[in-house]
Amino acid sequence: MPVPVIMPQLGESVVEGTIAKWFKKEGDKVVKDEPLLEINTDKVNIEVPCPADGILLKILVKEEETVAVGTKLGLIALEGEEAKVEETETEEERAGIKPAEILEEPTAAIEKAKKEKTEKRRYSPAVRRLAREYGIDPEEIQGTGAGGRVTRDDILAYVEKKAEGIVDEEILDLHPEFWAGVVKKVPLKEGEKEEEIVPLSAVRKAIARQMLRSKKEAPHVTTWDEADMTGWVNFLKKRRQAINEKYGIHLTYMPFIIKAVVLALKEFPVLNSSLVNDEIKVKKYYNIGVAVATERGLIVPVIHSADKKSVREIAKELEELARKARGDKLSLQDVHEGTFTITNAGGYGAIASTPIINYPEVAILGVHKIMEKPVVFEGEITKRWMMNLCLSFDHRVVDGVPAVKFLHRVKEYLEEPEMWIVEFV
Repeated sequence: MPVPVIMPQLGESVVEGTIAKWFKKEGDKVVKDEPLLEINTDKVNIEVPCPADGILLKILVKEEETVAVGTKLGLIALEGEEAKVEETETEEERAGIKPAEILEEPTAAIEKAKKEKTEKRRYSPAVRRLAREYGIDPEEIQGTGAGGRVTRDDILAYVEKKAEGIVDEEILDLHPEFWAGVVKKVPLKEGEKEEEIVPLSAVRKAIARQMLRSKKEAPHVTTWDEADMTGWVNFLKKRRQAINEKYGIHLTYMPFIIKAVVLALKEFPVLNSSLVNDEIKVKKYYNIGVAVATERGLIVPVIHSADKKSVREIAKELEELARKARGDKLSLQDVHEGTFTITNAGGYGAIASTPIINYPEVAILGVHKIMEKPVVFEGEITKRWMMNLCLSFDHRVVDGVPAVKFLHRVKEYLEEPEMWIVEFV
């Protein structure tokens, strides 16, 4: 009997995935535990191992198709078995057409019609989740699935049609380096200007959907502050090489920024929360996401339990996560359960930004280029190394006062590390 290839459970919050690539074709020999296909989620790509030795008998879900967890993706014929697909249902049955039946009494026919209508209105978990997130009644949508059922693609098409202008604006705002896919040149007619068509990759589409969702659901407000980083600049100039030789890490400003953020979050816990229906869920753990730019798009690996780790431990983990992100080797755990995100546009020369919240979190901190500039310090005009801090927050959950106080507290912890540095080094 053929062994099914099943869409695996990919994490608590992941209910579906897109088939990115099959590594084998129908009829190919396969070996147990070797990579059989790659699945793309809105977080990471996952390779699914082959469940048994044998022949890839049938591919049931093609590349670029999105299906729910638990869906049968393909069939493996075991060694020694006849490589033949057993049809378990007819084309008519798959289309929802049933054989002619004996006429029933009117009452029985009415009850049966009601039951069939109820069955038709059952929606998959993925459809229910998307409908709930976008505030849509699936009954308003004409389904394209078997028997007229509403699919995930129907929901997304409906949303994109209603918010086409917003989607276009979000996509155009994305930095060119995050685009992926094959660039196609458009044949020119006489008098036309040259253009290129860049198809959106599965990751790019997921990012676009996440950006749209965040902007649509969370009313964004951004507050700014400025931190004097002179002490950190001088410290790293003097100690970076020695630290690298002793501990084998390339120390940057980010581990210290993460520690300052965690300390401030403990004082202003509403920034470390999420809005679930009509309740604010305040997290008592501190999982800090750090945005990393890769060739495939922007990924947010997570430093779990950052409050319990030393600066050195955070520095090593940041290096490892960045390496895995750029090599497309992140696991679901690496990107799972973030509670607050930091994005560093300063590495690319930006001096300020208004970052988009990593939904369903309620705030994101943008850190920027550290620049030497004239400031008033201890009553005199002098040169100091300054960095802009930009905090975007969800105004449904966070009021302006705690947001401003939180950001100012981060500034204080960065400017006065003697308040905390000994405890965490």
